Amino acid sequence: MAVSYDKAIARRRAKVSPKGKAEARTFEAAYALAMQVVELREQRGLTQVELAARSGVDQADISRIERGSAFPNEKTLIRIAEALNADLALVSRSDH
Repeated sequence: MAVSYDKAIARRRAKVSPKGKAEARTFEAAYALAMQVVELREQRGLTQVELAARSGVDQADISRIERGSAFPNEKTLIRIAEALNADLALVSRSDH
């Protein structure tokens, strides 16, 4: 009998080490941040080049942030947020 994807992934996740779970949380946080930057940038009608010019952050860094392959420091986040006319906020996790 075939196993559903949800059951298969649940079994796999149950076997992941604590270190692996921490790495997954870091990746998920980077991805969520990346999607927020992309969404706000597109809502504002900006290209990566325009956002880079407004924020003073290199376009290549904007690209890496949006791909989730870089996790910017606080100073960079503040500069991007200011350029997007947005606020930085800590939000309670739904699992706590």
